[in-house]
Amino acid sequence: MNINKLVQDVLSEAALELLDTLAAHTIVASPQQRSSLTLMPVDADDWNATMVLMREIFEAEILLSGETEWLGFRILQAFGVRDGQLAYQFTPVFAQALST
Repeated sequence: MNINKLVQDVLSEAALELLDTLAAHTIVASPQQRSSLTLMPVDADDWNATMVLMREIFEAEILLSGETEWLGFRILQAFGVRDGQLAYQFTPVFAQALST
C-alpha cells in the first residue's frame, strides 16, 4: 500500500510540504537513524506557523488495513524546540517507511 497516498489523505497541503522537508532533512542529517531526534533550523518569522503544522502532523493517524489485519500509526513521536531549533522524532513505523 502506498504510504504517500495515505498521508495525503490526512494532512493539509501546507503540512505535507513541511513533512516532506522534515523527511528530507532527516534522511540527510541521520541516514542510519531515521527515528532518532533530529534538529532543524526554522526562520524566526515562521515559528508560529511551523508549530501549528507540527501539531497537525503530530496528531495525524495513518491506518493501513488488509483483509485480516490492520495497523494504525502516527507520523511523529515527539516534537519541540531544542537549542533554538525545531526538534522532532519520527515514529519507528514511519521512519521504516522512509527507508523503503
